[in-house]
Amino acid sequence: MRVEKKTYNLPEGLSQFQTIARSFRSSRHPIISISENMERFSGTYSAALPGNLKFILTQDPGLINYVLRENHSNYQKSPLTSVRGRRLFGNGLLFSNGDYWLRQRRMVQPSFHHKKLQALYEIIVKTIEEFLHSVPEAGQVDVYPLMHQLAFNIVVRSLFDIELSVSQMSDLNSVFNELQKFYMSDINLPVRRLLYPITREDRVHYRKSAKLRSVIQGIIRERRSDPKEYNDLLHLLLNARYEDTGQPMNEDQIIDEALILLFAGHETTATTLSWLLYQVASQKIVQEKISVSVQQTNIFDSIKNVYLQAVINESMRLQPAAWITDRIALEDDSFGEVAFPKNTIIMPFFYGVHRNKDYWNNPNAFIPERFIDEQGKIKKHPSFFPFGAGPRMCIGNNFAIAEISMFLHAFFEQFRVLPTGQVPEMKALLTLRPDKVILGIEKLNQAY
Repeated sequence: MRVEKKTYNLPEGLSQFQTIARSFRSSRHPIISISENMERFSGTYSAALPGNLKFILTQDPGLINYVLRENHSNYQKSPLTSVRGRRLFGNGLLFSNGDYWLRQRRMVQPSFHHKKLQALYEIIVKTIEEFLHSVPEAGQVDVYPLMHQLAFNIVVRSLFDIELSVSQMSDLNSVFNELQKFYMSDINLPVRRLLYPITREDRVHYRKSAKLRSVIQGIIRERRSDPKEYNDLLHLLLNARYEDTGQPMNEDQIIDEALILLFAGHETTATTLSWLLYQVASQKIVQEKISVSVQQTNIFDSIKNVYLQAVINESMRLQPAAWITDRIALEDDSFGEVAFPKNTIIMPFFYGVHRNKDYWNNPNAFIPERFIDEQGKIKKHPSFFPFGAGPRMCIGNNFAIAEISMFLHAFFEQFRVLPTGQVPEMKALLTLRPDKVILGIEKLNQAY
């Protein structure tokens, strides 16, 4: 019996040799490299690696929506990112797949409903107020490590509602940074794995991961023996129940989800806040509008502040923390004229679609008003993916927006930021972080 060979129509792109030859530059400057290819291949292109690995990178919002939303059941996180991620950070929502992911998502999702999160607002505001007491009232400072520490403090206290010492918080933060750097270098330059038997670099980081799990395990066991009531995320995780069995998560599952919340929760917020402060530093009118708007709202209602939300959206458009993602096709699929086999890895390039002149007017300019409609409400945009899209959209998006809004409300009541001429370098790791953000900070009563 003759078997008919299937034909596919992958977009024009890079051959296996070209992909390998350019991999070193791409790993060092992925944003620049991918952007150049997007310009060359009109927004969607293919690439290949040994082992018959096929990639399609795209900044076409139609294809992105198709993969992440419309036909999401045919896609899951690819092994390239999920397998190593699970080894380091556990089998939580960010790296799990299939039926297990769906079951966990349904279990954890209710904990991040607006009403549930309101119980955390006092913890967030208290942490922000403590932080603002340590902000220099004048002078130039690198705000990125400050935002990183603040975001980490917020997520730790919101997750566990416990007081850790400055050294404990710093140690945990440092370990997370080291694990993220290893994770990204392992993905971007897999040839490094050939040296692991000699360098034992992988084992070193797996031990650090195991130590983190041990710390969280200790917190969970202490909490279970504590009769006191807590208003934190750990309380919600411990009391969540599966719909089908009525059973709670086991200890390892809670550790997995807690690790993901710690990892993703502080990194994305710190990155977003740092880029936002950098963007508005050179926008005096924007800062004045922010200052006026925050005077008209309560800090606990800052997520309803339309202008503040527009500023946050515009910052996430220009520097999205989640700058790229990946999905692997479970079966053959097609979109428009593109047809590809199963196991093709689709990589939505959010940074590119957010700056594409086909979808945005004056795309490189910082214009918050583009997100405000004629009725003065926040405008949705089909080419805007600050937290991804579809069923796997970031589960902590409401929490992130709440803490970012509250920080900006409190900060711009007291301070303004000034540009220094320093331009941050984009470090495209798991998030799009800056290398440093040197800004001038002035107390408002000193500034005017």
